[in-house]
Amino acid sequence: MSTPGGGHGGTILKHMIYFSLLVFAILPSLIWLLYYLKKDIRSEPKHLIVYVFLTGALFAVVGYFFQLTMGRILPPFAENISFFAALYLPFYKFVIIAFSEEFLKYLAFFFTIRDHPELDEPLDFVIYMITAALGFAALENIIYLSSAPDIMEMARFSAVRFVSGTFLHALASGILGVFLAYSCKLNKKYLVIYGLIFVSGLHGIYNLLAQRITETSGILFVFTFLFVCAIVLSVFIEKLKKMKSTCSIK
Repeated sequence: MSTPGGGHGGTILKHMIYFSLLVFAILPSLIWLLYYLKKDIRSEPKHLIVYVFLTGALFAVVGYFFQLTMGRILPPFAENISFFAALYLPFYKFVIIAFSEEFLKYLAFFFTIRDHPELDEPLDFVIYMITAALGFAALENIIYLSSAPDIMEMARFSAVRFVSGTFLHALASGILGVFLAYSCKLNKKYLVIYGLIFVSGLHGIYNLLAQRITETSGILFVFTFLFVCAIVLSVFIEKLKKMKSTCSIK
């Protein structure tokens, strides 16, 4: 990202660009976070929300370097091994990107709130998973927006991320939170594994659809997909609100 100008004026412009970067990167996550926090029956402690959000952002750094490393290691195999070449794209989209990100967001939940006494309602699993996911998405947005040439492009890309990538992170992790809640209620821990596989599949499908987002049909497919996921999550949120059991994953 270039910062034209020099001297005091150039310094001010540079600070404005960095400030805009943070605002446009974090704002989509904050809007969705406030939206889903309002769905909670009993408000969660603000310091825990901040803690889980920041931990989600920290795990996004891990995900960035993991994907960067895999992006350098795997292409030579795809070039030299014919059967792997055919599988490379779906493997990369579904496993290296989708599964790794869903697993890292789950780890952010696992290491922060899993055994906390505030995790005392079924809906809390969804709320805290979404919080970790939106922290993850905020740091991801910072990485993406840092390559924008100017503030207007940052604003445009931020708006696109708000209704696409950031929203997808919230939905996928929210749905995983539903699996966690039922795993707890039914005492069936294997549902966590099923949940991770399921939301990784959703995330992978989104990744493939997003490749066509510059086309009219691609945009339609992406937003229809996200809309259906949002409806499914909303239905289960209402179901979880009616559950009275309390538990935590051990």
